[in-house]
Amino acid sequence: MSTIRKSLLSLAVASVVAAPTMASAEGFGTVSANVALTTDYYFRGVSQTDNDGAIQGGLDWAHESGAYAGVWASNVSFGDTHLEFDTYAGFANEIGDFGYDVGVIKYNYNDTSAHNDPVEWYINGTYSYFSAGFAYSSSWFGSHDSSKYIHVGFDYDELPMGLALSASVGKSFGDAYEVSGGTDHDYVDYKVAVSKNYYGLNWELSYVGNDLSDKECNAYGYAANKGNCDDRFVLSVSKSIDDVTQSSEGSELPISANVALVTDYYFRGISQTDNDGALQGGFDWAHDSGIYVGVWASNVSFGDTHLELDTYAGYTGDAGDFSYDIGVIKYNYNDTSSHNDPVEWYVSGTYSYFTAGFAYSPSWFGSHDSSKYIHAGFDYDELPMGLALSASVGKSFGDAYEVSGGTDHDYVDYKLGVSKDIAGVNIDLSYVGNDLSKKECNAYGYSDKKGNCDDRFILSVSKSF
Repeated sequence: MSTIRKSLLSLAVASVVAAPTMASAEGFGTVSANVALTTDYYFRGVSQTDNDGAIQGGLDWAHESGAYAGVWASNVSFGDTHLEFDTYAGFANEIGDFGYDVGVIKYNYNDTSAHNDPVEWYINGTYSYFSAGFAYSSSWFGSHDSSKYIHVGFDYDELPMGLALSASVGKSFGDAYEVSGGTDHDYVDYKVAVSKNYYGLNWELSYVGNDLSDKECNAYGYAANKGNCDDRFVLSVSKSIDDVTQSSEGSELPISANVALVTDYYFRGISQTDNDGALQGGFDWAHDSGIYVGVWASNVSFGDTHLELDTYAGYTGDAGDFSYDIGVIKYNYNDTSSHNDPVEWYVSGTYSYFTAGFAYSPSWFGSHDSSKYIHAGFDYDELPMGLALSASVGKSFGDAYEVSGGTDHDYVDYKLGVSKDIAGVNIDLSYVGNDLSKKECNAYGYSDKKGNCDDRFILSVSKSF
């Protein structure tokens, strides 16, 4: 769990403590959302992504009484484990000028057994610009040994030019850190950061590190040769919304954000995460003229490639009742050469409940062959009980799909979904699939044994703000 999420959670908790009137009239409380893009996901001074980028975000519920619960996720890079999904609950309030927070967190990872997903209890306190806390786990990441963590921090947001300064230091210790024949490998981590809110986003530049040696780094299961335990600068861009039931329409902020938790990330009918969960999100800037640019990210699972980070730009407009969208997207992946990161041009149109579009890439994922994609869709949001229905079908074709000695492996993908907005969050259940055979699935570099090309149901929870 990164300090980015901790900061966002602290903001959510602070909003409950300082402004309980934000709770709904029915006393349900409020749901907040957050999303962040960062150049590295570090946890207690150690990189969780092989010193590479991450997409992070989650949803939090908070009650005016001080009770809260939430979920948070990030891509990680531990072999076949590419997603961390944390669940937590607690209680936060104030006694005079002193704020406190008591809770429990469960760290969950895909492709690990349950006993490797530890539970940790924590207590934190704040006074003025200062904070301190203690965390304890009885069994730390399958070691069956206890872990303890103490930390102190300083946050000052009254610098010139709207800048804020933060600093923290922590120590990890306990039986879980006695490795290599009983040698004590307790360690200290630290962070100094400066941040600023700009165009509705929080920009933070941090310097983080620890006092671990390379030998100790390797002993903990991290790869010292990948720089996981090195000191480093980390840049993050984040955005949060305190109450997702409040519409972002009409906002004067020029940059919007989105975050989604899904049970599988599929692209044109094929799983990009080995039929497993994903965190997705990004930022968009749109001008009144119709010009827009944006960035979007998701965890993926292609060997050492664990992050997809797409950049795009385009133009949207209307011609009577017909609307159109023309643009270009660059698919970017960590641990791949630039020629494997394709550029694709697209055009789409919408009329009433119907959409259609075409996309073209001159060199599709390093094949040096062209890819073409046509699609049509239907969206109807006037069903009873506030339900919305969507359906789409697409076809991938072109030279890039002539594999296995020139055999034509064009394929069709499809989706049928129903969705509903609940408390400002969109819940969507979809059935997706394609007409690829297992042989064709493997020919494209996907694993049919992991169900990447199987038809499947997908549940997603998302919010745009």
